Amino acid sequence: MNVYRRGVSALCLTLGFSGLAGAESQVSVTTGLDYSSGQYGTDRTTEIWYLPVIGKLETGDWQFKLVVPYLRMRSPSGGVIVGYDGNGTPIRSGAGAPVTVSGLGDVVASATYALVSSPRYMLDVTTKLKVGTASRDKGLGTGENDLGLVLDAYFPMEALTPFISVGYRKPGDPPGQKIHNTRQAEIGLAYKLSPSWSAGIMYDWRSASSSAGSAQRDISAYGVYKLAPAWKLQAYVSHGFSEASADWGGGMMLTHGF
Repeated sequence: MNVYRRGVSALCLTLGFSGLAGAESQVSVTTGLDYSSGQYGTDRTTEIWYLPVIGKLETGDWQFKLVVPYLRMRSPSGGVIVGYDGNGTPIRSGAGAPVTVSGLGDVVASATYALVSSPRYMLDVTTKLKVGTASRDKGLGTGENDLGLVLDAYFPMEALTPFISVGYRKPGDPPGQKIHNTRQAEIGLAYKLSPSWSAGIMYDWRSASSSAGSAQRDISAYGVYKLAPAWKLQAYVSHGFSEASADWGGGMMLTHGF
């Protein structure tokens, strides 16, 4: 069973695009709830609740982000282990009776640098470190650290902004297991409906993390409402198209800027 979940990947839309080269320092905090449900090629359903606290600092050409999540998972015993950026990895088959586990998830730290910032396009590069803080004994994580590299490009056209992302992840291998390095790609559109409203859609692909698994394929749609100058609310839904993806997911996030 190769399980991937939208999770933080969709959630990162809450914080908006980088593209802030030369801006003054800004700090924001985001929290909310992400939920996903899927069978992942079996006749049993796995449900995951993901509650993150995300701190972000933007200063000049740099953006720094720290994600500290709480996880609650109900799945067949011997089921999924939740890994990098809220994505699961195929550690066990998951054929036993349903069990519920919860606890601290994997902490993810990232640093983004604005390589190019112009009226026609923006190019950012991000390095990520997933710290294996989630319990391997409970099945909430692999217990290993992962490294990731992501390149994002945005092409502003008045209210419409197409974007594309490519990335590479090198996971740590838990005892007795071998997790493959994975590639990822995302493509989407963001549209500013008004000064207060914006919306978007994106398609996400990630290669299989095991020889027995399949690639993850998801589509997500989101809407963002600016409640006040310092407050922003986002809701999103996602649907998976492979056994490696959750069947359905969604969430709501609230961001406060300082």
